[in-house]
Amino acid sequence: MGSCGTLAPGQRSAETSVSIRARWGCVALIAYPLVEIAVAVLIASYIGWWWVFAALILSLAFGLGIVRWSLAATGQAWSAAISTLRTPSGEAMQITAGAQPVPTRKTPPAQTSLLVPAGLLIAIPGFCTTIAGLVLLLPPVRARIAARMQRAIRRADPSSAAWPSDDQAD
Repeated sequence: MGSCGTLAPGQRSAETSVSIRARWGCVALIAYPLVEIAVAVLIASYIGWWWVFAALILSLAFGLGIVRWSLAATGQAWSAAISTLRTPSGEAMQITAGAQPVPTRKTPPAQTSLLVPAGLLIAIPGFCTTIAGLVLLLPPVRARIAARMQRAIRRADPSSAAWPSDDQAD
């Protein structure tokens, strides 16, 4: 009568939990293209396949344009900030003797970094991902997700508590 493999009723082992997550991940991976195809067929039945094709091409171009713009804007903000010894959020940089300027903030604002996944979601062919990307472009949604990301970072790294919030930066 060993204790190996015995769990109390209603209790799950870590392996079982991972196994269940893996199964749901596989289900989602299989279901995603089926849902996208079903939505495309439904929309095509109303507006026609040429318009569906045109909408997918336009969403691809729009999504990649957002990605390009957000990456370029972030790079320009860092370039201008470094030339004036400030971070993109306007904070002064600390300069140590014999070293490169060190910004007091380690990452660009989280809301700005959420523009890239939004653009990628829009660029992925399919109406469901395009809608998800458009929702992620909304400032209140980005602010809420950025706040959750910052809370998670602060829980994982207590030294990050000194970082200013995006509200101060944007």
